[in-house]
Amino acid sequence: MQAAATRRAFSSLASKIHPQLPLTPRESQQLLNLLTTSFRSHLDREHPAGPSEAPLPSTTTQLARVEYGRRAPSSYDSASEHIDSILSNPLLARRPQRRGSDSAAAELLKDPLAWFLDQVAIGTANVAKASLCVDVLQRNQSKNSARRGSLSSNDQRPASMIAEWLRTSGEESSKDFLVVPNTKGVTRRALALKLVPMLLAEGNTAPLSRWYSYNPDTDGLLTEAQVAPFKVALLGQMIMSARTRDEAFTMFLRAYQLAEADKQSASGRQLKSLQVAGGRLVDQIVANTQAPCTPELYDSFALTTQGWLLSWKPVVQAMLCLCHPTQPDPQPGLKLMKNSPEDIIGPTRLKQSRQKFLVRMCLGVAQQLLKEEKFADAQVAMEFTKEHFADLVLIKYDPDDKQKVSPKGNVKEEKKNMALLDRLVLS
Repeated sequence: MQAAATRRAFSSLASKIHPQLPLTPRESQQLLNLLTTSFRSHLDREHPAGPSEAPLPSTTTQLARVEYGRRAPSSYDSASEHIDSILSNPLLARRPQRRGSDSAAAELLKDPLAWFLDQVAIGTANVAKASLCVDVLQRNQSKNSARRGSLSSNDQRPASMIAEWLRTSGEESSKDFLVVPNTKGVTRRALALKLVPMLLAEGNTAPLSRWYSYNPDTDGLLTEAQVAPFKVALLGQMIMSARTRDEAFTMFLRAYQLAEADKQSASGRQLKSLQVAGGRLVDQIVANTQAPCTPELYDSFALTTQGWLLSWKPVVQAMLCLCHPTQPDPQPGLKLMKNSPEDIIGPTRLKQSRQKFLVRMCLGVAQQLLKEEKFADAQVAMEFTKEHFADLVLIKYDPDDKQKVSPKGNVKEEKKNMALLDRLVLS
């Protein structure tokens, strides 16, 4: 009886020192996966697998191995590193806070990052809770940008912490993270897209590269068709959220290199994402030609158009030559207008956006030629634009369209004219 009371006392004391480990099947499985992954990685590093069949070592070799074993360093450091890596995992790195009188909603609004880390510590965190945390963080940040909202007063990096949890928990390869369901006709914004601007602001692009390069064939949980929309949206958001033109170029070039390395299946896996992101980057260049950038990165991006542009390739390449940061060249665009007008007009008949893009290129070519005092060539560009896109560049005027004036306005105008005539007669 006394022993049972002692055990209960020790159990009560232990629960006060630290809450019990998660006991639900989902939480226990997370902990088991964490320990299994950690043990495997350390075993692979410390004891790499050798050949399955090897000749029996001689006595001399065995003695040499014994001597080497005596001289080998202690495994204490390796074991300590192993334990540290487990304890530093988000699941065990934080001690859950004691629940006060505030409700969970109040705790979330008060400090969303601390609330989410508590969810991680007790093993109940999931993608939906992470997305909710990011929503509140961004809302607080927009309300008070000076303090960065409630992100942290200790200069913590919330996006990096959430990305690390996604990695260690294995959620970054889950369907909840990679596939956003369409609920009642409304598609929710994916967690990854919310994290993109935050990760870029924190200077951490490693998670973005890892998510974009994820290959569903490795685990067989998802198909490439399911993951493709995620990659298209992710790379496009990375380009739109880039803080500088050079950063956008760098991220796009990395994605293009990945597609080149996987060229056999690039047409099915990466081409669509490159087309969407590349198109957005071209639009940014055309909209703001004065944005500073490195000419070498600009040239590298222009060269990639050979791999992801199709029928619209000549026009886009001519526009990129025209918008070059240091050496704008109107000749490729002028050559298109002179030699192959139908090749560039044909794709514009279906989309007005392409018509406007082509008109902008033609007028830009004419303007640059005028700067270079090549007036005859500039006239060619202007005539081409007037001939093929008159409805976009010429002002429509209807001579029968008279201004509508009210009767009071007519009387006032008539009195004004009569007064003017009276002054003329008197003079």
